[in-house]
Amino acid sequence: MTPVYEVRTKHTDQVLKDFITFREAARNIHITFRLVVLSICSLTLAALGKGTVLTYIFATLAVIILAFTAVRKRIAFSKLAKADVNYQKKSEIHFIFGESEFRVDNPDAGDEQRIKYGEVEFMYADDNYFYINVNNDDLHMIPKGDFTLGDAEGFYDFFTHKTGKIFQPLKLSWKMKADIFKQALAETREENSKKYGK
Repeated sequence: MTPVYEVRTKHTDQVLKDFITFREAARNIHITFRLVVLSICSLTLAALGKGTVLTYIFATLAVIILAFTAVRKRIAFSKLAKADVNYQKKSEIHFIFGESEFRVDNPDAGDEQRIKYGEVEFMYADDNYFYINVNNDDLHMIPKGDFTLGDAEGFYDFFTHKTGKIFQPLKLSWKMKADIFKQALAETREENSKKYGK
């Protein structure tokens, strides 16, 4: 296989932290926001209790929630670091993208993985990474700064063409949301004009 793009990367502290952030953003769960709202509600209920036992219960609950909010990402990082063999061994992961498939060479994961582009289920991108999910099983994080052959801009077009899918932005800006809305509105108008001849 003739390489078109190559990436050499490792699972560093930053990669693990970014994976945790990605997981929350992809699931659109906004845990931190929800926990802060819950603690504000608890503080409100504590204030409404005016010196009763409920005041102390809800105030304590609010403090516990805020403390958990402050340390929860560190807890998630610690769990992920213990489970990730690539992080523990500081393994170098080598991605080689050819015309018909791509390979993932990771000495600590066993045999080289050969993946056809049709096996890619979904793809996300943000400012720093490409996130590629294969067969709803393996998620590969490709740091945009770790290309040793080719560059991230060219890879975006190349991979989109090969898979027939588009990279979904991890966070939609207001402009992107407005563009999506305008496109959907234009498509609806076009369908209605064909349907009703207007």
